Amino acid sequence: GLGASSRATGSGGGLAPWEGFKVPGEAVKEGDLERYKGVPAIVSGHAEVTLHLAADAAAPGEEERLKIGQLFGRAMGHKLKLSVNVADVESFQLDAAGGRDKTVVILWTAGSADDGGALQETLQQKASEIQSSVEEAIEEEHLGWLDKATVWSKVSLSYYGPAASKLPAGQKLSQDLGQKPGKPSENGSPVYAPPSS
Repeated sequence: GLGASSRATGSGGGLAPWEGFKVPGEAVKEGDLERYKGVPAIVSGHAEVTLHLAADAAAPGEEERLKIGQLFGRAMGHKLKLSVNVADVESFQLDAAGGRDKTVVILWTAGSADDGGALQETLQQKASEIQSSVEEAIEEEHLGWLDKATVWSKVSLSYYGPAASKLPAGQKLSQDLGQKPGKPSENGSPVYAPPSS
């Protein structure tokens, strides 16, 4: 038992749909989220794509990594209806899975969304759909060395403009979606205000 369910019982009334998710910040209440509708935001993200390698495949090199970055950016941009620019693609080995998994870390930006609040809602409600379509975009390339891909991303929105200073949970909100290896899915987890550093 993780002890997460026990603390929920004293709350009186129904649980929020995301009760039990742990977010790296302050979860934003649904009512507060409404006030972000119509406010523009700069969009950026940090993604981790775990590549489960085919049995006899050699590990993908630099060129393959960049290709994964490209495929990720195109699919993510398509789902978010934004132009995603992949700023950086790095790779690191995962020790846990006997060396058959490689994780590619992708830093990306997507310019500005006219309605950040609406995008925030899409990210939360369609998280699993976004995750699957990015995974499919990568797998449909039929890369000989790849068995399957698992996608996780943090999406950060920085709200700006005249209304931004009055937003209830601050001007920076993040949303995690997808799944990291060996961890539960984060689809449908709450929007959160990251701790201000």
